[in-house]
Amino acid sequence: MLPLVRGLYLAERVEVDPVSRNLTLVNCFRGLRMRQLPGVVQPFSVVAYLANGVGAFEVLVRIDRMDTFAEVFRARTRLNLPDRLTEVRFVLQLAGCVLSATGEYSVSLWLDDELLAQTPFNVRVALEAQ
Repeated sequence: MLPLVRGLYLAERVEVDPVSRNLTLVNCFRGLRMRQLPGVVQPFSVVAYLANGVGAFEVLVRIDRMDTFAEVFRARTRLNLPDRLTEVRFVLQLAGCVLSATGEYSVSLWLDDELLAQTPFNVRVALEAQ
């Protein structure tokens, strides 16, 4: 049974409390400033809160350009949801993503080829002080 997504976030860093296992999302964003394009994005995390699902799933996190719908990055992993009452906090760090143009992008979360959630972000080139 596929879960419901209670939230999908992009964060520069995720800290996990060793005792409570609570997550702290550090520097959540909806936009990136790149020094130059094409360029490699600094590693960041995709975080989703999943509930009401059960079973083992193949997870795909995909980044697409919104103007052309071209896929620019993908990462796969596995996820096990033990029962419908347990909220699972999915965290996946993305590294090595190369972006080639400014504009709007989308991060999407897929479980077993079913789209569960998407969140947008934009990419701009940072202007250096002269």
